[in-house]
Amino acid sequence: MAAEIIINKVVVTDEAKFDYECLFNRPIPKADIKRETEEYIDGRQGRINGFYFRTKYLDETADEMLMLFFYKGKRFGKMQLWELSGVCRADEWTREAEDDGQIRNWLNTSLDSKESTDWVWDLRIREAEQKRLLEEEYGKEGDDIMAAIKELLKNYKLNKAKAAVGGTVESKRLKEDMDFLDVCIAALDDEAREIISGLYINGQSMSKLGNRLGYCKAAIYKKRNRAVEMLEILFAARV
Repeated sequence: MAAEIIINKVVVTDEAKFDYECLFNRPIPKADIKRETEEYIDGRQGRINGFYFRTKYLDETADEMLMLFFYKGKRFGKMQLWELSGVCRADEWTREAEDDGQIRNWLNTSLDSKESTDWVWDLRIREAEQKRLLEEEYGKEGDDIMAAIKELLKNYKLNKAKAAVGGTVESKRLKEDMDFLDVCIAALDDEAREIISGLYINGQSMSKLGNRLGYCKAAIYKKRNRAVEMLEILFAARV
């Protein structure tokens, strides 16, 4: 009997992104890490035991040897998720820190451990992320809703001005998109709506908005991503 084929997909968590940005003051090379670590996991098929492993990774962008820490995530059919949960310089890892639980305690610390979120939205966001992974893996065609929302938000004021001019098929379609986006923003919870309004409608910087709301930059970054994912779910329900 042929061995079962498992498709391994790496998910880069917000905590790992934050670790990397703290180390090097720039965004994590997500695509490179995903590609190389997925190949590594594929090559060790059946030899990774348990729900946790670590591996060294040469980051050519930073010219540094890193230690990456993974937890085994959920499995959907043939797709197995692996969550990159932490990043540090390889020479900062020690066996002692691993054995006495310091590493596990660090990995299990979230960016905002006191955060209280709506579990219904948490569930819907996880389901949307899983659906996006499946569509990416199997090359399903269709509108890239997340990319469309980000484009509408990025140029919010300009898009509203173009939509108000009218007179063309494009401007009419843009007005419909912007009007529906406003409906979706209004449907967000108070915090998510304030974050989207502050960043995209009022044009505040992430650090300035974070200071006003009492959140560090890492926390406001995470909350921004969450708010955009909520918009994606609402936008996908459009008929």
